[in-house]
Amino acid sequence: MRDYMVGYGSLLSAYSRTTYSGITTDVVPVVAEGWKRGWTVRYGDEQATYAGVRPVRHAVLHAALVPTEITDALRHRERGYVFTQIDPASVHPADRSAPPLPDGRYWIVVNREQVSADADHPIPQTYVDTCLIGCLETGGEDRARAFIRATELWDAPWVDDRQGQAPLYPRLTPPSSQQQEQIDALLAAEGVLKYRRPR
Repeated sequence: MRDYMVGYGSLLSAYSRTTYSGITTDVVPVVAEGWKRGWTVRYGDEQATYAGVRPVRHAVLHAALVPTEITDALRHRERGYVFTQIDPASVHPADRSAPPLPDGRYWIVVNREQVSADADHPIPQTYVDTCLIGCLETGGEDRARAFIRATELWDAPWVDDRQGQAPLYPRLTPPSSQQQEQIDALLAAEGVLKYRRPR
């Protein structure tokens, strides 16, 4: 039986999937019921905070269904999480007119613990860029807005690490200047850009 990841962070980005995990399969934009995304994951060896999820009734998670093998390399990439099998019936195509989703084992990665960003482990803009570029690829600005609106804890420490020193996020999708402007405009329009600080 085929395995599918419900990717809701960096796995949304084709560049990130291909470059850092060798995943070249096509993905399907989906909505998963019962999960709330927030900036709540840390790795012990990285000075940053990333997207995680927690179970919340009636919440919806905008994600991508990624056909892949659950390899040791993928488990290392997702080492801050527990691979958790979920009911495929809780996952639906984002486009209601799309064909039914494939049969298989559906997995989501769930935080080992819920920890908010702090000054020593801020949210990196390079990670936000990677997620939102993936949203733009799979559903345009509407999907990027949905990601922003459905994600909590934007008011935690968050830094712009695009320029200057080495980026905080090592698996980034490099944005073009046009994409940077587009992403910043979306973040501003949704009222969260005011929380970002220079690095």
